[in-house]
Amino acid sequence: MSRKEVFILKEEKQKVGQIKKKKIREAAKKCFLTKGFQSTTMEDVITEIGMSRGGVYHHYASTNEMLKDLMLDGNDYRNSLINEYLENNRGKDKYQQMGDILVDKSLADTDLMRLYTLLLQAKKYNEDLEKLYQELKLNTTNELSLIAKQLGIKADIFGDGFLVNYINGLILSSEILGARKSYSEHKRYIKEIMINYIVDVEKKN
Repeated sequence: MSRKEVFILKEEKQKVGQIKKKKIREAAKKCFLTKGFQSTTMEDVITEIGMSRGGVYHHYASTNEMLKDLMLDGNDYRNSLINEYLENNRGKDKYQQMGDILVDKSLADTDLMRLYTLLLQAKKYNEDLEKLYQELKLNTTNELSLIAKQLGIKADIFGDGFLVNYINGLILSSEILGARKSYSEHKRYIKEIMINYIVDVEKKN
């Protein structure tokens, strides 16, 4: 077998592996949303997907790993929406753009946002989930900080943690208290708070 054939075979095997991992994640997501993250076991996911135990464990050693990849899927999806928004809103005021991006992130009504809410609730009682949260927070704030700089906002708007905590508070209350509809109807006020904060941080910079 030539090197090219070996390379093609390896590439095809990796694609098959990625497809299987995605199917496992989808099964895990269904279990998490039905039973709750902390109540879901590896056996639950194995039963849901109908794959062999060895097949599932070959790709994931724990439900924590599944949750992490689902959260990364969410980041990728969010980034694609942000890029689309930026492409369609060129020339709009930088603060308005950043406000729109942050409000849309806060009020998104998706299964992945519901999973993120489960993570926020469970991390207090699970050291591994706390580490995962901190990793995701760093990843997300770095990406959003880069977008802010591209828009011309030079200040570190996530430095003191206010925006992160404010957004997480909106997410939690949207899911747990059912406040999303009310927030969506009055999101201009939420946006004003975020923009006023960003402007103040820039003034102090």
